[in-house]
This record gives sequence, C-alpha cells and structure tokens, in this order.
Amino acid sequence: MAKGLYVHIPFCQTRCHYCNFVTTADHSPVLQKRFFDALSTEIKYARSRFGKLVFDTLYLGGGTPSSLSIPEISRLVAEVRSAFDFRRDFEFTIEFNPGDGEETKLKEFHALGVNRVSLGCQAFQDELLKRLGRRHTVEDIIKTINAVRRAKIENISFDLMLRLPGQTREDFNQSLQRCVELGASQVSLYDLEVHEKTPFGKLQQAGKLGLPGEDEHARMYEDAIKILSDAGYEHYEISNFAKPGMASRHNLIYWHNEEYLGLGPAAFSYLEGVRFQFAPGLESYLEKCEAKDWKNNIEDRLSEEEKETETFVMGLRLKEGIPKEKCPEVFKRLQGRIKTLCDEGQMKFTGNTLWLTERGKFLAEEVFGFLLEKEMAK
Repeated sequence: MAKGLYVHIPFCQTRCHYCNFVTTADHSPVLQKRFFDALSTEIKYARSRFGKLVFDTLYLGGGTPSSLSIPEISRLVAEVRSAFDFRRDFEFTIEFNPGDGEETKLKEFHALGVNRVSLGCQAFQDELLKRLGRRHTVEDIIKTINAVRRAKIENISFDLMLRLPGQTREDFNQSLQRCVELGASQVSLYDLEVHEKTPFGKLQQAGKLGLPGEDEHARMYEDAIKILSDAGYEHYEISNFAKPGMASRHNLIYWHNEEYLGLGPAAFSYLEGVRFQFAPGLESYLEKCEAKDWKNNIEDRLSEEEKETETFVMGLRLKEGIPKEKCPEVFKRLQGRIKTLCDEGQMKFTGNTLWLTERGKFLAEEVFGFLLEKEMAK
C-alpha cells in the first residue's frame, strides 16, 4: 500500500473571496518563525511517534506554498527527508499560485525534488479572477507555466472552478480549451462552495452573488467530460481528468483509502486505523506545538465496517468503480439502495463491479448521502 505525506503551509499574500481554508495574510517575521519552529517540533514528534515512515508522495498545500522563500523550503525539505524515508521515484507536488513563478526559485524547487506543480488557475477570464479576489491575471498563468517548464518541471496540474458568480458556459468552455492548449497534465474541477463568513457568503445572504443555475452547472460538467475526453484526458475520478499515466499519485492514496500523514494546522492524518487532526487552526497549532501538547483535536478509530464503507465510497469516485468482492458486507447491507440508484440511472453494474454513471458523478454528493444516511427508525 502507498503512503502519502501532506504539509499545510498557511501563508497567503491575500485571501480570496471564497476561501474558508486555514490561511493567513500575516507575513510578519515573528509569525513565520513561530510557524516553522512549530512545524519542526511536530516533524520530530511524528518521527518519534510513528518511526521512520516510508512515503510514496510528498504534497505541500495551503495556503500558498509557492510563496515560500528558498531558505524556508530548503529547511522544510531537509527536515522531512531527515525524519522520514521516500521512495526513489516519489511524487513531490507543490501548490503554486500564478505570478509566483520566479525562475531562480522554481529551479531551486526542482533541485530539491519538486517534480509536479498544482497550478491554481481557477479561470481564464480576468474579470472572473478579479471577482474571485485572485491576485493573478491570465497573463500571469501563461508566464508561470512557461517558467515552470523552463525549470524542467513538466508535470503541471491545472485547477479550474465552475459555478462562479457571473460565469457563463462559454467562459468555462474557453477555460477548458485553454487547459488543453497549454498542455495540462491534469485538470481538477472544483465547484464553488460558499461559506457563511467569507465575502461570498455575505453576498449570498444579501441575495447579490448571482450564481449560475443548476441546469447551466450540469451542462458545464457535461462539457468538461466531452472536451477533456476528446482531447485524450482520462476521467479517472469524479472531478479529475489526466493524460495517461499522469493522475495525481498523492490524491489516489486518499481515494484508495490508503494511509497518509498530515502536518501543519488543520491537516488530517490516517495511520494505523485512526483518522485524526492535531489542531484545527493556526493559533491553536502554534500553541500546542510550543507547549508540546500532542493530544489530537479529533481522533477516530475506525471499525472494520467503517473502513470497508469508506473504501466503498472512495472507490466509487474512481473510473474503475468498486468490485463486490472488495466490500462484500457493504454491498449486502446497501443492496436495496444500490438497486434504487441503478433503477434511477445514477449507478450501474458491469459484471460484479459497481460504477457511477455520468449523471451519478454529477450528483455524487446526493448519491453518497442517500447510500450512507442512517436507516429510519422502524
């Protein structure tokens, strides 16, 4: 089984209007020193707690990991590679914000082992980017892609958002075509999620957000499947399309329900049958690391039934579906609901393997909710 390491970097230059992640725009030297000292302490603790784990992937997320300075990322990489082992061909991804593509920095990132970049494009219309509160332009996206490739990093995944305020189907299709033209190795789609305390949340409460309707949203998703499939991308997960052999190995660890260690504020881990989160926010993370208080904020030991259920749901997200023999108890327990969804055209069997149809993929959250809702008391 593969194993992944995720490190959460909370620093951003600005906060986007939809962002609900654990991030900060405070770049004061005092806070940055506190964070990297705390992270060092957590790395040492994880090594002592779990031993010298061997990882197949390393993923720096956030936040904006591309805002790290060369000394900061050099220190981080040195510490995790001292504490843990990595497979010879491990996948090393860094999330990158367009406009952060300084040539010298990128070449140093590559020298440190970065071999994959996840680029937060989000859209290819300057007006939409401005509405999102993004600090980059379409021109910045192009410049960054070129700089990444000059640094000898060829594996570039593009993030795109859909169902944005004022976004048309034509806008989204144009963005998809640009991904194809620019040679994305993977395209990851994200539906806009509106959170109450964000600027978008306040606009929505005031009735001023103006999101595309459900039919338009569905057509955007259908267009993505057609445009990207026609261009040779494999629809390997509900919201992810990749050129053959270029699917995110790190994300596949999550979808195959394999083990991972998460470091940094708000990061989750799944090791030794336990899913846990050490600290929910940046300040609590700093305080707990400084006090060496290693009690987890959330800690759930999964039963065999829960593990099988999660394997079932995660497997349904993938193009290969889930075979009956992999989760026999779940198939037995949910056979009535599975039949209902098959009759409604949201799921189908090929032999003993269960799949989501295209409609089922679009309605995946509703499908999973129906499958897993607790049975009504009799």
